[in-house]
Amino acid sequence: MESLVAVAVKLENGQKRFFLTWGRIFDAVDGSELEKIVLKYSSGYALDGNPIVAEVAYSLQDAAYEPYFYEAFYFLCSTRVPTVGSTYKKWVTKMRRDMRQGKHLFYCGSPKQRDVASSTFWSMRIADGSH
Repeated sequence: MESLVAVAVKLENGQKRFFLTWGRIFDAVDGSELEKIVLKYSSGYALDGNPIVAEVAYSLQDAAYEPYFYEAFYFLCSTRVPTVGSTYKKWVTKMRRDMRQGKHLFYCGSPKQRDVASSTFWSMRIADGSH
């Protein structure tokens, strides 16, 4: 569990977007390589702005209010991670390689996505009388 981290991506307009990923894969303390990877690939997501910097968040809690945080968190927590010996080392090697290719980055969505989904949900409930 301690291997999961949130990475905040700051946009030109000052807003932040978050990704969840395997954070301790490259270094247990120094998140700079992970930050570079997330920044590099973040522009391929619907951020609603241009990314300028990425930083490993202090806690997963920093991203907990984002629209798809729980989906990303659940997926990562459901992933079987080997815990011992050479099997773990092989897994880490594969994760490093994959992440350097932009894989295993789980975008938590933008507030705009949450607002659209929320208004759609409530308008459907009002329309069918189940509010």
